[in-house]
Amino acid sequence: MLLPFVVTASAVISLVLILGRSYHVLILLVIAAGWSQAPLITLTRSDAFQYLDDVPAAVLVAAAVVRAFSSQDKRLHKALGLMVILVILVGIGFVRSPDTEIGIAQARQVLMPLGLVFAGFVFRDDIKWRKVSTYLLLLAALTVAWALAEEIMQTPLLDPAWYHVNVVGGNPRSMRMGLPPAYFADGVSDGELTFRPGGPFMNPPVMGFLLGLGAFAAVARLRSLARLGMLAAIGLALFFAYARAGILLFLMVTVIYFIWTKVGKHAGILVALGLGGYLFTTFIEQGNTASHSDGLFSGFMLGLQSPAGLGFGTTGYQAALEGASTGVGSESLLGLYFAWIGWPMIAAALVLLVHLGKLLRRVPRSQSLPVWLAVGFVLTVASSESASSMASTPVLWLTLGSVVAMTVPLKLQARTVQAATGSHFPQRPMLQRSTPRR
Repeated sequence: MLLPFVVTASAVISLVLILGRSYHVLILLVIAAGWSQAPLITLTRSDAFQYLDDVPAAVLVAAAVVRAFSSQDKRLHKALGLMVILVILVGIGFVRSPDTEIGIAQARQVLMPLGLVFAGFVFRDDIKWRKVSTYLLLLAALTVAWALAEEIMQTPLLDPAWYHVNVVGGNPRSMRMGLPPAYFADGVSDGELTFRPGGPFMNPPVMGFLLGLGAFAAVARLRSLARLGMLAAIGLALFFAYARAGILLFLMVTVIYFIWTKVGKHAGILVALGLGGYLFTTFIEQGNTASHSDGLFSGFMLGLQSPAGLGFGTTGYQAALEGASTGVGSESLLGLYFAWIGWPMIAAALVLLVHLGKLLRRVPRSQSLPVWLAVGFVLTVASSESASSMASTPVLWLTLGSVVAMTVPLKLQARTVQAATGSHFPQRPMLQRSTPRR
């Protein structure tokens, strides 16, 4: 009885916030819901909170559809058309799925993240990004405290075993020392198992996404010692959690971004390439990293060979739980997208990469922080299926949508915005359309 109440209450609150145009508060609800979901389910042993992170995100996407449909902005109409095409492709993939439950789960893995990209595109000028950054800093600080406490204790604050088996659907026989396998890293310390704190998400890789966002918010909002202290704490938590995706995001919005802005674009490119090569050679032989790169490549090749893709139910984590996975595209969300949908998704990925490249060349360096976050996130989507988790990634998908909507402003406008707001988050002039609304 509690499940319908929680879903209904979450939906009503989200709708009220939409009607009040309090998009930043709704985003706070999305972030807080994902942050608290696993602890609430674990403490109550109830499935009433299993959709806590999905409902507000789904309401935001639905509101974006309504806004785009009723708008006179042609760019929004085109985006809505692409969203309709995506829904049709997902419907075809679902029909081809041999299992209804897996088909629904994997359809969500496509529609919810890409729906949030669409929402970020539509609401790019309406979201109060400075307030969102404040929320991210607060939740990141709480997450760091949780993770460091677990590292000191060398054990989770809340037992994740029940959650892993009964909610995630993990195999009890995959447990290590009574904990889910994600809590340990292989090959880091002389071949021995190394404990990884999972924080409130009860999953180190998923936690890494929020910590990477926290680093982004720290660079955008904080200054001097406050920024340095926050980044040091986040970096320490990411190091102990061995969260590769989070580490990548952290490096993109700190090392690469600062070199890009303070030294120059060529130096930024060289350091990015060198750092990327180092990380690749360091991680490729540790743990399951190779399966992520293999998943991207195999998914891409399958997408090339199958114009319409495989459809849902043949590969990916949900299919693996049911013993139906072929292993193709495994552990790479982008690889799964390629395998499931085929040529349309490959074409979309290529267009996105070209657009991000153009933005890096043309956007004033001091205003490029969101672009670097988007680049880093696309790389994590290519290397991690966990990027589809609504527990920690919704703001990343929204930011990606906002970056996709960016057009290059006059340098004077960009400097004026930064001086006035003190923020590197997407602002209205930064996302200015090339033609006014009619």
